Amino acid sequence: MKRLFAAALTVFLLLSAVGSYSEEVRDSSVYSYDFDLGFHLNPDGFPPRVRSHIRGYSDLLDVIRMKGNLTWSDETGSLDLDLNIIPLTNPSAKIAMHFFGIPEHICMSSSLLGDETIWFQNYVLMEFALKSWNNLHLPLQYLALLFPYVTENAFQKLVKDWTETVGRITVSQKIPKEKLEKVSDLWAGTLQEDQRLIYWITGLSVLSEDHMILDEEINKLPEYLLQNVSGNRDISVQVKDGETIWTNHEKQVLYRESAGGNSWSYTLPVTENGYIPCLSCESASSGGLSSITINGSYHMADEDKDTGRYPEGQPASLLDFSLDIRDLPEKWPADSSFSAALNVIGSLLPNFDIKMKGETKENGELIISVYDLSDKSAGTESVLICSGSIVPVAPGTVPEYSTAELTRHLNVFSVNDKTVSEFSGKIRRPLITGILNLLDEMPASACQSVMDDLEEYGLVNILLGEE
Repeated sequence: MKRLFAAALTVFLLLSAVGSYSEEVRDSSVYSYDFDLGFHLNPDGFPPRVRSHIRGYSDLLDVIRMKGNLTWSDETGSLDLDLNIIPLTNPSAKIAMHFFGIPEHICMSSSLLGDETIWFQNYVLMEFALKSWNNLHLPLQYLALLFPYVTENAFQKLVKDWTETVGRITVSQKIPKEKLEKVSDLWAGTLQEDQRLIYWITGLSVLSEDHMILDEEINKLPEYLLQNVSGNRDISVQVKDGETIWTNHEKQVLYRESAGGNSWSYTLPVTENGYIPCLSCESASSGGLSSITINGSYHMADEDKDTGRYPEGQPASLLDFSLDIRDLPEKWPADSSFSAALNVIGSLLPNFDIKMKGETKENGELIISVYDLSDKSAGTESVLICSGSIVPVAPGTVPEYSTAELTRHLNVFSVNDKTVSEFSGKIRRPLITGILNLLDEMPASACQSVMDDLEEYGLVNILLGEE
């Protein structure tokens, strides 16, 4: 399973980019797209030691298609996704899935579940991912980190503490130190009590030997705001000609935003452990195409060039990353060529270097190639190719789902032996029938790769109900 982690990251990046196409300008707040996609996993793009294992999954992807429709409403936040996984050798053995709900609560019904529906409570997605790591050593926490709602939810209280105390700044003014002191007090409580934030921090660093440094840096955030950022003084905000600049008493520019918000940057003072936090974003639009570059760094000002660590044993970089997207079409479908590159280094996350190239047509056809450049022993060929079509259609009505309606189903992130036993009894027949029909169409190499991973991580025993 770990050997497929890089491929999973590329899939997520691919789907995220495809999702961004949907920002088509319309009068309606409801959007709907039919899709028909195929995927090819290229074993030659992986290191030689895992190519035989990857080939089984490659053979599987070559014989299936993903077809369906995605509809959502900006106004209500409701979404509706019909997804069909169809074996090309026998379309009647397809697996049908229906996802519906709102970002906080997503439900799924499926031909594999019979008449049952399951519920994903996304508030606890990271908590569930960490349990999967602790019990099965499945690194699902990294996939959870890529889900925007997880990060937004984790930092919601910290942001609320700031906005409700400082407010929205639209004119030149000073932020008095008394307000900053109040924010500092609120943050101190949030860092100790907000479980969603605590799980997010743990998910970011659970596999890093330097997780204690991250914990220390974040837990000192209230003190850092007062002593390092503001120096126990007021912070000045100047708004002039549309440009916004925040400075502290030492005249250091903490935040700068250009007129129109096309570019902004944070450069904060050095932390007690010697790190300089930086984050910047630049975007541009021309001829119906958009480009955006985001750079982030939590890096020492100086480092030991031989060891990459500071003499005290601290890593030179906790996290450095860059995301560069070029010529992404603002309206879909369109004739275009675009690219995206994501690079992550540092001691907190697995280092990876992913590049993506895409070609799209006005009829909705597309082909996207993804390259994983993080392992130099691998070839220079793409690891994943997606081809097919995404076509806008007249949107239907999306129900305005209520929390009470969605949460009456089985919460898969909160189960025990009893609920699992009862639920498995209800779905056993359609689940076994659907899986057997799909297995009958799977290449032998794919069955072997799947079974190898299921056995390695103890999932076979779980599926059989054994300890």
